Amino acid sequence: MTKTPAAGNIKISAANPALRARLSDVVASAEKKSNVALVDIRSADEYSGKIFAPAGVQELAIRAGHIPGAANVPWGQAVAADGTFKSVDELKKIYAAAGIDGSKPIITYCRIGERSSHTWFALKKLLGYDVRNYDGSWTEYGNAVGVPVVNLAL
Repeated sequence: MTKTPAAGNIKISAANPALRARLSDVVASAEKKSNVALVDIRSADEYSGKIFAPAGVQELAIRAGHIPGAANVPWGQAVAADGTFKSVDELKKIYAAAGIDGSKPIITYCRIGERSSHTWFALKKLLGYDVRNYDGSWTEYGNAVGVPVVNLAL
């Protein structure tokens, strides 16, 4: 027989809009109407448009490529061999090499927002940068009508 759990005592806070970027935010950056750095954390093949998604993952976007102006820093570059984050100094060097130095607000994105949340954490919590995560990511952007796309594989 299954027991009914006792009622809990939790309080749900309102969503924090400072954590999340929207389609309009990334379009403004792509069209150079905002001073935001975009970080595409997908693989080089996803970023270039050679593939739509990682092997074994069904992609839902109709176009491949990346958002214009986005730097490509795959999320795995932030991780040491043992699976922990690299040191703050190493992380700063990795992102600075791609032009991401915290001097302006940053938006991270991937395919559906899960891998980019890892980079959001590294940039926001470890480096202290002003960062939002675009959880619509490539699935939303790659299906949006009329937005600019860079596909290096064409």
